[in-house]
Amino acid sequence: MYNYRSERQINIIFVLNMFHNIQYQPSENALRVLIKGNILAPGESPQEMFERVVNTLFSVEESFGIAKNETEKAKEDFAAFMAAKMYTPGTPTLTNAGRAGYEDAALSSCAIIPVDLRKRQASKKLIKAYYRQNMGSGFDLTPYKNPVELLLWLNSLSVHETKTGAYDRYIGNMANLHVTHPEIRKFVGLKRTHALAHFNCSVVIDDKFMDAAVSDRSSNSCKLLMDIAESAWHIGDPSIINLERMNRDNPVSDLAPYTSAPPCAEMGLSVGETCQFVYVNISKFCTPKGINYTFLDKVIRVVTRALDNAVEYGATRYPDKESTRIAKLKRKIGIAVSGIADTLLYYDIPYASVGARTLVRDVVSFMNYVSKCASVDLAKQRGPCEAMKHKDKNKYFKGYLKNRYNFSTNTVSARDWEKLSDRISETGLLRNIHTLTQPPAARVSLLMDASFGIEPIFGIPDSVGNVSKSVRTYVEKYSDNADKILQKACRDGSFRKTKLHKHAKECLRTATEITPSDHIEMTAALVGTGGVIDETASKTVNLAKTATIRDVYDTFILAHEKGLKNISVYRDGSYEDQPYNLSK
Repeated sequence: MYNYRSERQINIIFVLNMFHNIQYQPSENALRVLIKGNILAPGESPQEMFERVVNTLFSVEESFGIAKNETEKAKEDFAAFMAAKMYTPGTPTLTNAGRAGYEDAALSSCAIIPVDLRKRQASKKLIKAYYRQNMGSGFDLTPYKNPVELLLWLNSLSVHETKTGAYDRYIGNMANLHVTHPEIRKFVGLKRTHALAHFNCSVVIDDKFMDAAVSDRSSNSCKLLMDIAESAWHIGDPSIINLERMNRDNPVSDLAPYTSAPPCAEMGLSVGETCQFVYVNISKFCTPKGINYTFLDKVIRVVTRALDNAVEYGATRYPDKESTRIAKLKRKIGIAVSGIADTLLYYDIPYASVGARTLVRDVVSFMNYVSKCASVDLAKQRGPCEAMKHKDKNKYFKGYLKNRYNFSTNTVSARDWEKLSDRISETGLLRNIHTLTQPPAARVSLLMDASFGIEPIFGIPDSVGNVSKSVRTYVEKYSDNADKILQKACRDGSFRKTKLHKHAKECLRTATEITPSDHIEMTAALVGTGGVIDETASKTVNLAKTATIRDVYDTFILAHEKGLKNISVYRDGSYEDQPYNLSK
């Protein structure tokens, strides 16, 4: 007798079988992050979280008219790669997607909330609505006469909302103020006298201001920059961001100019704009013969597809229609990297070296190019983003890619970019206006048991049991007494006085043992002049406790000269509750 099963039954069986074969198994450390960060719903297992995220991300594809078998294949690939810790979505996506109580929430990590802060009651209502969706938020205070007063009010709102216990993610914000504002000096020093636990602060500078500071030590620009450096020396804030430079690289700056940034300034954002992230663990693509670029190509294409799905899922779920409009206009996504320190240890390359910068630049350049190709393919199937209908105000129709990436790396040639640029300008096919950025990557990296983002080894833990696998493996490769060496390194907070040979110790230098200039050189290789990332990078230069105010000032100047769009500086010991004592 014919055994009939409906298409729906077959699909359900396929999904059940898929997740039976693909298990998400976090390490003990990663599980602590999932629990402590409220990423898991009450009573939820990691596998249940994993399944709801994967199912939600691919639930929208039916609306594009995509064949179910194609969707299921892409979904299976995405699930398998995520379970293998090749990448992870950002924590708001992990928290919100498919979770009871978040049915009306988008999957975005950050937003510039479209409010007029002169209207406080209306602003309060809308701000709380975005907070409930677990987004970090940015506020441009430049248009207002009373930015300091507004900042204090906004922080008190965050404090109050946190005390309600109604939120599953820490409320984090960015407040920025242009350097020309009459209240800029009050803003610069505010955190030295007021606890603003829910805000990072950034001074918006431009090239004119920085050039004046460099050329004339007696100028007001130089004096103000020194004040900024002094405050950063004391409390790690403010940072500086150059929205002028960000908008130069914004292909639709005439349609949607950047006005602020997320809490860690990894990109510019327009009013109402949001973004969702996936972090790729590059150490998973290491082989003795080099990076497995064939596999990385496949993974980046799956990730680009999933992030575009996240845009589609969230577009109608934002608290304000301006976020919906800007999401459909740009469909911006953010692919980032993690595991760089692990990767460099695998290849025995010191972080502070040309070889390290070349390798990372090659990898990220490749990811950028492949994600753009994938976005073109998605546009053929799903249609381009709305911004591609505005030829007169869209730089993609004026050779944006070939003008910006007019150089070659070892993985992508200038000719490759030229051909892709011409294809986009001729066809108008591009699904996502930008695809690469570099947010901070601490918690997400812990979920993948990877080193943090593009950072060097952050610090040496107190206990040998907490030393990362990549560091332990590296030490074991060079010593028969690995345990003794690790014990001494944990006591000292450094490998400098161990019996490892000089090259090994060079590869094991931690964040504060690497000079500020080498920190900036790595960042500049990715997002400085001739950089290979669409947006920018959340970058903090970690300085030793003995660093001077002048060291902070010089770091700001060097970042500017290298073409960076933003920089933060943190001196060891500025916060009592920092995760590691970096200068033992």
